[in-house]
Amino acid sequence: MNITNEVDINLMTAKEMIEKCEEDIVCLPELFSTGFRQDAINFAEGENGRAFKFIKEISAKRKILLIGGITEKDKGNLPYNAAVVFENGNFIGKYRKIHLFRHCNEHLYYSAGDKVFTCDFNKGEFKTKIGLMICYDLRFPEIAREIMKQDAEIIFVPANFPVQRKNHWKALLKARAIENLCYVVGVNANEIHNKYIEGKFGNSVCYNPWGNSVKRKLQNLDNGTIFEFEINIEKERAIRKNFIN
Repeated sequence: MNITNEVDINLMTAKEMIEKCEEDIVCLPELFSTGFRQDAINFAEGENGRAFKFIKEISAKRKILLIGGITEKDKGNLPYNAAVVFENGNFIGKYRKIHLFRHCNEHLYYSAGDKVFTCDFNKGEFKTKIGLMICYDLRFPEIAREIMKQDAEIIFVPANFPVQRKNHWKALLKARAIENLCYVVGVNANEIHNKYIEGKFGNSVCYNPWGNSVKRKLQNLDNGTIFEFEINIEKERAIRKNFIN
């Protein structure tokens, strides 16, 4: 999705896009309501915040598991770059970005998390476990390894990863998929336009345990593109059974 300087516009864009999604799990980009910004502390929010409540309410309305990146308030400290997870309106948990991107001084505006995150997802007879990483975390394979140790089968990576490093983005996503024999879904912003970032991003993609890109179905909209991927958990489990000692 395109991310602008206005939270209200971003929430409206997200709502329009989610309502066109037909799948069971929907993931929004990193910091979807604001994008990265140096005045992040002014947008920090708790459970009564706009983005937090938006994710809760639309996950209940659409009856989906919804992942959304927010600026999470920390008591008296810098906020967290976090992703919160709701299923059918119920709070499942949150992940706080562990590795902050010092090249753009992210550590000056956000606090770092210190715990990996996984959660179960059940839909009828379909059962799996998912994990989360955020953007720059992708360069640190130990996070994905810890997620795998908790038996996750899908890793979602919401991001604001610039097009100038798109080859890194794809290579890192593919590497995390191959080395952990899991699905890795990179969910990037389409464009970001605020006083701190201006540019194109894109290149959302899903890799399977062999490192092959999963066939995608696209919906091109005015404010971004919806990428839909269908995964085969049973195939993944068969691969893991043969290749993990």
